[in-house]
Amino acid sequence: MAEIGEVIENENNKVVVRLERTEACAKCRACSVGMKSEEMLIKAENLCNAKTGDFVEIALEEVDFIKAVCIMYGFPFIMFLIGVFGGYYGCLKLGIAGAEYIGFGLGLVFVFIAYVIIRSQEGRLKKGNYIPKAVAIRGKTE
Repeated sequence: MAEIGEVIENENNKVVVRLERTEACAKCRACSVGMKSEEMLIKAENLCNAKTGDFVEIALEEVDFIKAVCIMYGFPFIMFLIGVFGGYYGCLKLGIAGAEYIGFGLGLVFVFIAYVIIRSQEGRLKKGNYIPKAVAIRGKTE
């Protein structure tokens, strides 16, 4: 998965790149949370020694992108389901009233726990392949 964007900031071994949202990206709206902006900013590793004003190709392997999506959305969803079903059936087994509400509440608690786990592992994950990389300097229209 590669996109071309303009380097607007250069710090140490990282660059901040302004990308125009592609058609497929605009339909997703995951990162923009419904905002109308046609551009987004991404911090990437500077592997091509780009300078401010250069247009660079940003790459993130599709496999790594899928893994990142699974970590951020799949893991909390699975934790939510474990909490909901565990709470619901646990309450039914123990004969506690309001099993639906307790299951839902426990599901939310498990989602919170999932995000705490993800946040605690963020340093390790940032060292992996989940960081976009500026791999080549390109022209604007390439």
